[in-house]
Amino acid sequence: MPLPTDAVSGEAALASSPKHLTRSDWARIAIFGIPYASFFLLDIIPTSIFPASWNATLVNVILDSIFLVMALAFFGREVLSAFSYLRRRPVRKIALLCGLWLLTTMVQGAIRLSIYGPNPPVAQNQQGVVSALSDNALGLTFAFFVAIGMPLVEEIFYRHILIGKLSPYAPTWLLGSISAFLFAYMHCHEWQDMTMYLPVGIILTLVYIKSGKNIAYSWMYHALNNSIMVGLMFAMQGALQNV
Repeated sequence: MPLPTDAVSGEAALASSPKHLTRSDWARIAIFGIPYASFFLLDIIPTSIFPASWNATLVNVILDSIFLVMALAFFGREVLSAFSYLRRRPVRKIALLCGLWLLTTMVQGAIRLSIYGPNPPVAQNQQGVVSALSDNALGLTFAFFVAIGMPLVEEIFYRHILIGKLSPYAPTWLLGSISAFLFAYMHCHEWQDMTMYLPVGIILTLVYIKSGKNIAYSWMYHALNNSIMVGLMFAMQGALQNV
């Protein structure tokens, strides 16, 4: 299923053309990227630094809020300008994302079915999300970050920085491979979870690269995937309550 690569004059895809970073670029990347990697990727700074009386959902909402504000402050203009990619054939491009989501979901299901059979285990990351969504008002706030906010933060780090910003310094195929693996690794608590998150990381990387390194387009796919997941989790909670 080909991705649209029909960038025209003025489209934001061209804004991501490789160019060497300035000191200001490196400063923005460091101020945003080092704390993000320390918390979510390398686990150097544990969430236990927060008071023990705070529940896990509140800690996640605070962390998500901080990183979303940082992402918008440092890269918001670039993200906003990237939406010009939809000026040409927007319906086709959005429909393609929906088709890719369906294809990825089928691939995930087939892989997990072949490994685990008809009753695959729920990934620990998803179990944590389900638990947080049931946390009353905080659950609704957390749902926003899972569906909309954190996809933007993650796309800026794993795609816009690791691929788009660093592409003058390494081959795109290498940066894309690193991006997809690190994205999956960040979501995994056990190696088996890779069957859930590596296909998503690969698709997000392909969407970003094939659209001319357009951060808005990869965020749209990521937000679509997470929004459907959150909607299904809420629906399952409602069904269980009515049993």
